[in-house]
Amino acid sequence: MLNISRKVTCPECSGSNFWKGDPKPTDDLHCRYCSAFIAKYDDYISNLVRDEAARMLAQFVESDSEQDLATLKYALSHPEHRRASV
Repeated sequence: MLNISRKVTCPECSGSNFWKGDPKPTDDLHCRYCSAFIAKYDDYISNLVRDEAARMLAQFVESDSEQDLATLKYALSHPEHRRASV
């Protein structure tokens, strides 16, 4: 379910960085190539969970608008197939 990769790309130089061992929530990650600050571990985990939750919700919420439009066009062009309101 949750893709817990410890690979983190530096926003400055795009270098690959990794959390080592079992980091504390307050531990900072700095790029091993350019020394730029990347993130605190707590923020990293929060963003990872938020992104994964958004991805999973999008799977269930996304609709096929072309299919929806085709269904609507069909219903409007065939009045005999419409349901009567009660």
